[in-house]
Amino acid sequence: MIVAGRTSIFAAVMIAVLLLAAAVEPGFVFVAIAANTLILLLAVAQGIRLSGHKVAVSREKWAHLALNREQTLVYRLENKGAREILVVINQPLPPSIRADNNQLISLVGPGEAVEVGLDVKPVTRGPTMIPPALVDIKSPAMDWATWRFAMEGAAAVTIYPDTKSLTEYDILRHHRALGRFGVHRLRQIGAGWEFEHLREYTPDDDYRNINWKSTARRRIPITNVFQAEKSQNVLLCVERGRMMGAPMGDGIVLDKAIDASIMLAHVANRNADRVGLAVFKDTVDLYLKPKRGVAATNRIVEGLVSLTPEAVFPSYGALVDMLRARNKTRSMVFLFTDVNDPKLADDLRRVLPLVSRRHVMVVVSLLDPTLARVAGGPARDKREVYKVLAARKLLSEREGRLMDLRRRGVQVLEASEDSLTLAVINRYMEIKKRQLL
Repeated sequence: MIVAGRTSIFAAVMIAVLLLAAAVEPGFVFVAIAANTLILLLAVAQGIRLSGHKVAVSREKWAHLALNREQTLVYRLENKGAREILVVINQPLPPSIRADNNQLISLVGPGEAVEVGLDVKPVTRGPTMIPPALVDIKSPAMDWATWRFAMEGAAAVTIYPDTKSLTEYDILRHHRALGRFGVHRLRQIGAGWEFEHLREYTPDDDYRNINWKSTARRRIPITNVFQAEKSQNVLLCVERGRMMGAPMGDGIVLDKAIDASIMLAHVANRNADRVGLAVFKDTVDLYLKPKRGVAATNRIVEGLVSLTPEAVFPSYGALVDMLRARNKTRSMVFLFTDVNDPKLADDLRRVLPLVSRRHVMVVVSLLDPTLARVAGGPARDKREVYKVLAARKLLSEREGRLMDLRRRGVQVLEASEDSLTLAVINRYMEIKKRQLL
């Protein structure tokens, strides 16, 4: 499509001035008509020339994006013509992706191929479609006309949870420095561990595992490295009922549960454990049998990436029935849910003891920062005193419900949004080291 350029628009304004002047001097009418015809011919000629220009615009590296992390959408511009051109890209974006500026401008010389990037920040997890961009081809010299076209088809993009922390974990694990990540090392208790290999001692190691014979032979401290004698089952159960849609930080409660689940799946895989997934609300929507390996972890990520909360009450009974029917091997079961609702907590208290004898059950719940802040005061007037007292009562009732779960053999893990992932990993490591399975 040919669109008038800025030069054409400016000239048209000048012609309008001439037409106004024609009211005083009729001879200006013929001048205006001639000028208008000339501008029209120049614009059409340039538009036709630009439309025949061989320009290729393509998308690069668009398949996956990370949630809440600034990234760049890359376009490749290739000028196959003999003249320099100015390329302007206007990219509309869906609500799940934000950008400060949706426009890119680049000069591309004859025979050149350049890459330009649009900085974006995904704000909603899951699959989305990015509409086709509008591309304007202009002459950098005289902008009589612009050749405009739309790129072919929308781009299908999946916004994944940010997995940068997985890489950081692997690097620190390789350098035996997981303490910097926040993962606690616990002493191995009892039997159930077998020798794996020797390596150089680091300050993060237990001195009781030093191999003194190898140390004397090599003249540097050498430690024994042990591993669990067999792989264990870890099952991640993620609820997606109405309470999981509550706002939390830069997302919702469900986002935090998914981040922690993916990290735990990765850590368990690195420890040669089998990892599975169950997703439920009022019914069990997805069950992935615990398996080992990177492929199993990838299956879990794909199963979590597009989850959204639904305005229904979760059925813990449906989850327990599934566990008893399909997950009979003793497992670590991490249940990500919300226990702020008294009715849901009562349902949990009633059904979880049915499976806590077979499995190690860990209920994972986020602390409500607003409730904790109000309960902590201060209260400057009578109305605020009532608010503080009400918040403290709610916290006390919540703690009572959780204590009841603990008495029934269910572990309970509470954490803030910032510490949830590390708290889950440390609980997993503690269960393994204490051989509670």
